[in-house]
Amino acid sequence: MNLRNFNQLLPKRSFNSARMIHQMAPWVPTFIQSTKNNPKPFLPFQLATVDVHTNKPRCRTLVFRDFLFMDKKSNVLTFHIDLRSNKVGESFSLSCPTPVEACFYFAETREQYRFSGQCFLITRKQHSKIPQDITHKYGIISPSVCGHHKDELYQFATEAEGQHFACDDNGGQERVLFQGDFKPPLEKEWEMEVKRQWFRLSRASKSQYRKPNPGTELTTESSKLLDKINRGVDGSKEEAGLENFAIACICVDEVDYLNLTSGSGDERVIFSRSVEGGTENWDERHVCP
Repeated sequence: MNLRNFNQLLPKRSFNSARMIHQMAPWVPTFIQSTKNNPKPFLPFQLATVDVHTNKPRCRTLVFRDFLFMDKKSNVLTFHIDLRSNKVGESFSLSCPTPVEACFYFAETREQYRFSGQCFLITRKQHSKIPQDITHKYGIISPSVCGHHKDELYQFATEAEGQHFACDDNGGQERVLFQGDFKPPLEKEWEMEVKRQWFRLSRASKSQYRKPNPGTELTTESSKLLDKINRGVDGSKEEAGLENFAIACICVDEVDYLNLTSGSGDERVIFSRSVEGGTENWDERHVCP
């Protein structure tokens, strides 16, 4: 997808969702197409943060997993982290969002995306600490409202829990949602999302979360344990590491898109999010590469 198809004549465009909510941001279709044009088992990206204790910059390579609740209209990108890792103590908090910048580069198509925004964590037990203001600020809606992918999402609720969710599947059709329809995710829905993404991991990926604490000294005992885990003979169940597993969610405020594909000519577009009177707007500015 080429962003020149939007409109090359206007240096700035505003995408206004009027009073509607749960609208796909204008950069999402382009980003999805970029991922499809670069088929790989994993999609790595770089994440920049600032150490809250030392004020030093930190940059790490992580793997993009999915949109929150498998919902592209959420406009929220997710990745996974180990709660025991240094990055959590340095740059993340279970009680408040963290400013971040994520950079994706697709070498095959020579495209780069820089996502700036706020990041918060979802864990198996800490979802009650997710700040309510961030769900309202970014319009993160309960899956029960739109019924998006509800069959896959709600399979992780027990039969008793499932009785508390009145999903509007709307006959499988998308429906327009307005401000009065907004409802933030329930605690059980956050928990279901944790379980959904956990069970999609490979056995090898799950094993990473039950290995000795990252960054601790390598001893004879920990070396033996690592060997057993790598060979799958440590005697633990796959779910043993779930307590250390967290989903990190990036709520996007700005996207700096750069396309250096020689066939179409260089282009750069900056998407900026704003909210006025409860209405989400995305401004699109074409700038020099």
